Amino acid sequence: MTDRIQSSRAVRRAIILAAGRGSRLVMGEEIPKPLKPVAGVPLLVRILRTLQGEGITQAVVVVGYRGEQLKRALLAEPSLALELNFVENPGWDRGANGMSLLCAREWLDEDCILSMADHLYAPEIVRRLQEAELSGGCALAVDRDIPGCFDIDDATKVKLDGNRITGIAKELEVYDAIDTGVFRVNALLGDALQVVYDTRGDASLSDGVRALSATGRFVVVDAGDARWIDVDTPEAHARAEAMIRVWGDALGDDPPAITTIDPEAIEQFAPTWVRAARPYDEEHLLLAAERGAAERGVARLMANESPYAPSARVVEAIVAAATRANEYPVVTRPLKEKLAARDGVDPDGVVIGGGATELVDIAIRTFVAPGEEVLISVPTFSMYEARARVVGGVPVLVPLHDGGLDVPAILRAVTERTKLVFLCTPNNPTGHVLEDAAVRRVLRLGMPTVIDEAYVDLAGSRSHARAIAEFPNAIVLRTFSKAYGLAGMRLGWALTHPAVARLLSRAKLPWAVNAVSLAAAEAVLDDEQEHAARVAALRAGRAWLERELAAIPGIEVVRGEANFVLCDARASGVTSDALVELMLEGGVMIRSLVAHHMDRRYVRVSVGTEEQNVACVEAMRAAIGRRSARLRTADAE
Repeated sequence: MTDRIQSSRAVRRAIILAAGRGSRLVMGEEIPKPLKPVAGVPLLVRILRTLQGEGITQAVVVVGYRGEQLKRALLAEPSLALELNFVENPGWDRGANGMSLLCAREWLDEDCILSMADHLYAPEIVRRLQEAELSGGCALAVDRDIPGCFDIDDATKVKLDGNRITGIAKELEVYDAIDTGVFRVNALLGDALQVVYDTRGDASLSDGVRALSATGRFVVVDAGDARWIDVDTPEAHARAEAMIRVWGDALGDDPPAITTIDPEAIEQFAPTWVRAARPYDEEHLLLAAERGAAERGVARLMANESPYAPSARVVEAIVAAATRANEYPVVTRPLKEKLAARDGVDPDGVVIGGGATELVDIAIRTFVAPGEEVLISVPTFSMYEARARVVGGVPVLVPLHDGGLDVPAILRAVTERTKLVFLCTPNNPTGHVLEDAAVRRVLRLGMPTVIDEAYVDLAGSRSHARAIAEFPNAIVLRTFSKAYGLAGMRLGWALTHPAVARLLSRAKLPWAVNAVSLAAAEAVLDDEQEHAARVAALRAGRAWLERELAAIPGIEVVRGEANFVLCDARASGVTSDALVELMLEGGVMIRSLVAHHMDRRYVRVSVGTEEQNVACVEAMRAAIGRRSARLRTADAE
C-alpha cells in the first residue's frame, strides 16, 4: 500500500514547526509542548506517524525551546521510519511563527506538507492536500464547519472568495472557514515571507499567506469531514484524548477498543458555552428542605412562592389525574381556550410549558444561535442570562433607569446580531411595573420580545397580551407558580401570535408537561373565588410588609407590585449575605440578590401568611439589632 501511495503522489517532504514553548499546555512541566503525551503518545510523534502513513519520507523539524531534548526523543522513537532533519530557530522566543519557516527556507525547494507541531489531524487532510491540483501554488486545508470548532476564540479564521483567501487572522469578525494548521507549500511562500520580513522585521505565516493570496497563488483545500484539533490548552488536550479514545489514532470512523474512560474528560465533548455555563443555584431551596419548613417552623420567604397550599378542588383533580399516570398527557383545547379568554387572544397563540422557565428556554432555543445576542434589562430574573449562555448566546445587559426601561440605551445596544429581547413586568427583583409606552417602543423594533408577566395578577396594571394583535413579535409569559400557588406543579403558558406559537412549538419537547400539572391547572382556573381571595390577601400582606419593614431603622423599602418586597439594608451596615444568615437564625429565610446583578445591600422578602409576615418583621428587627449590638461591642473593645 505504501509503495502505491509513494508512486502516485509528488509530495514526499514535510516541515513541522516545533520551536515554541507552549506554556499554556505544559506549564510547570520539564518538556517542550511537542513531547506532551496525548493518550500515551507524544504529540509530535502522532503527527509524524500520520505523515509517514501518507507517504512522507522526509521530515524537517524546526526546533527552538528544549530543542536538544526534542531531537533526542524523536531520533529514539522506534515507530518513525522516515528521515528526520532538524533546523534550529535561534530566535524562537521572539518573532512570529513565519520566522521558523524562514529558518527552513532552503527546504522549500520542492512541494512540502507544512504542519504545526500542536495540531492533530486525520490522514484525510494530508491526502486532500497531496491530491490537490495547485499549478505550482500553495494551499491551506480549511474546515468550513465553524460551529464544530473546539475553541473558536483561539482559532485562526479564514475569509474566502470561492477557494481564494481574502483574509486570515484570529481577530476576523466575518469569516467562512477555520485554519486547520496543515498546508502544502513551496518556495513561493518562503519568498513572500522574506519580503514581509525585509519590510517589517518580522513575519507570521498569516502574513505570508495574505501576501501570496493577493497574487492568486494561495488557495484553500476543503478538509471536508476530516477531524482535527489544535492542542494548545489543557482543555484541548483533554478533548484530543477523548477524540482518540472514540475515533482511534487516525481519528477515523472506526473506534478503538476502550480500556478505561476518564469521567472528567467527558466534559470536553460539550461545546465551550456549555462547559462555561453554571447550573442554577438551588441552595436556598435545598436549605429550606433540609430545615423542614413545616416541622421546624422555618418561614419560606425566599423563593416568591405562594404561602397557600392548593385548594381542596385542586388536590382532588391532582389525585384523579394521578390514577391515569399510565397515559401520555395531552394539552386540551379547552385549557388553551380558558387561558386565551382571560386576555382576549387567539387560543392558537397559547403555548403551554413546564413553568415559565421552560418557555424562556424554548424562546431562546427558537431564536438564538451561538454568537447571537440576547438583550436583557437588568437587574432582573437571572434565568434569562443563564439560559442564553447555555446555547452559546451572548447576553447584552442594559441597566434599568430609576426602575424603568432605559429605552435610549436599549436602542443603542441593538445590533445586527440581536435576536431576542427580555422584559419583565412587574420586574423580579425590583417589583416595578414597566411603563406601557416604553414596552411598546421596544416592541416597535419588530424583533422577538419576551414580556415576562409572572407577577401581573398581583399588580394593578393590565397585561401586555392585549398588544399581540398590534405586535405579533410579543411573547407574553405567565405562570401558575405565583398567584395560583402551583410552583411545585411546574406549569406556565405563553400568549403570542399563532404564527409565533407554531414556531415556538417546533423547539418544544412533547409531553414536557405532565398530566397531574395539567389537571391542577384546569381546576385552579375554575376556582376563581379562591384565586381572587388569595390575590387580595397577598396584596394586603405586601402593603403591610412594606410599611412594617420600612419602620425598621436602617431598612429602606423599594415599593413594588409583586408578591415580594425589595429591601435596601445599606444604612443598617449589614450586607445582604449577612442579613440572610441573621434572619435564618431567627427562623425566616429570605434571599440575597447578587445573582440578579444587584449590590450586596439588597434582600428580597416574599409575602407570606399573616403569621409568617409578622415573624419576618420581628426577625428583621432583631437581626438588625443584634448586628448593631455586635458592632458596638467590637468598637468598645
